[in-house]
Amino acid sequence: MNKKLIVLFIFACICSLTFAANNYYDNGSQRFTISAGISQPASITRFVDDTTKTFGDTKLSIGGYGSICYQLNVHPQIALGCEIGYMFNYVIDGKLVTNVPMLFKATWLPVQGVIDMPISLAAGICYLSLSDGGSYMPFYLSAEIGLQYYFTENWGLGINSGIWVIPEIYYSASAQSKNALATFLPVTLAVTYRQ
Repeated sequence: MNKKLIVLFIFACICSLTFAANNYYDNGSQRFTISAGISQPASITRFVDDTTKTFGDTKLSIGGYGSICYQLNVHPQIALGCEIGYMFNYVIDGKLVTNVPMLFKATWLPVQGVIDMPISLAAGICYLSLSDGGSYMPFYLSAEIGLQYYFTENWGLGINSGIWVIPEIYYSASAQSKNALATFLPVTLAVTYRQ
């Protein structure tokens, strides 16, 4: 019961800040962000036998992630843009798995000013490859929330987290046993320049 009240209280605070806060951004404001951090494999679901492996059972290690993102405000609270990143994880047998996501990103900024709270949805494709030579171009979806503190008018530091979803779907009958859905939980530190 207490957890529900805490969540409700936090949600009410965010909503009140949304309606009470003055907009810092105007149409045409720009944000450039560089992020780096870790990517924790959360789950891998294989469709052929409908099994799901979570966290330590995924056979993937905690990996790293880095990205560059550019966004332009189309509304005082909404920014659109693109992001390109690089993520890596190791499989237990030592193979390196890399992802290069190329995403269209939409961000809602309900709290903005000295402190920003970006809430983002992104979709695109990623180049996924294994060190043994296999590669694939699956879809890539992400939902993230962050908290950024601007120590000057233009420069800010922040932290982001969320969930990334990578469906690996093969259409040929011989490869359909490889169909799977992977999810990752990122935690990244971000440096943002805005103008």
